[in-house]
Amino acid sequence: MDHDRLMTALEHDRVSSEASSPRISFDDYLSLSEITFEWGDSYDAKDWRRLRAILAPTLMSRGQVDYTEINGHIWEAMSREEFVSIMSHVGLVGDPLVHTQHHIGASKWQKISEEEAVGYHQLRAAHQRYTGPDRRQVENKGHGYAMIKHFYRRIDGEWKLGGLRPTIRWNEFEAERIFRGFEPISPR
Repeated sequence: MDHDRLMTALEHDRVSSEASSPRISFDDYLSLSEITFEWGDSYDAKDWRRLRAILAPTLMSRGQVDYTEINGHIWEAMSREEFVSIMSHVGLVGDPLVHTQHHIGASKWQKISEEEAVGYHQLRAAHQRYTGPDRRQVENKGHGYAMIKHFYRRIDGEWKLGGLRPTIRWNEFEAERIFRGFEPISPR
């Protein structure tokens, strides 16, 4: 294929892709990117106030909480407080002996409507369990490589995280031995 025909074909693909998936605005990109950063960093810092601040009052509908690939649970709707309670639980990210780093790689955005957007984020979640609070000896490591789908909703003019669904690509080391047990609120 000659250069001009190739460029025409590529332009057609680009235009077709844009027509089928509306783009978010630059201002929305900045707001949604900040929420995504705050999501990961609030887990890592165990800063539940920051996590609470970025969440919609209810995580629901299109924005469900789907952890079927993590612990087999899916919630069609849950309150912000229930979600923070689950994440901050000592059997999960709230364990003081577990340290994490949720690193977001490339992101792709989809505008659903003026009030809803979806973010697809490459994720590497590093986890280390220590034997004691002095963090001198590592008991276990478990790192996850995933794509996480975030559902965002605009509420009173402000974007909030309205749900999430991680898709695990693969785990490294003993990821299943990081968390010591967690009995979540029953899925609805």
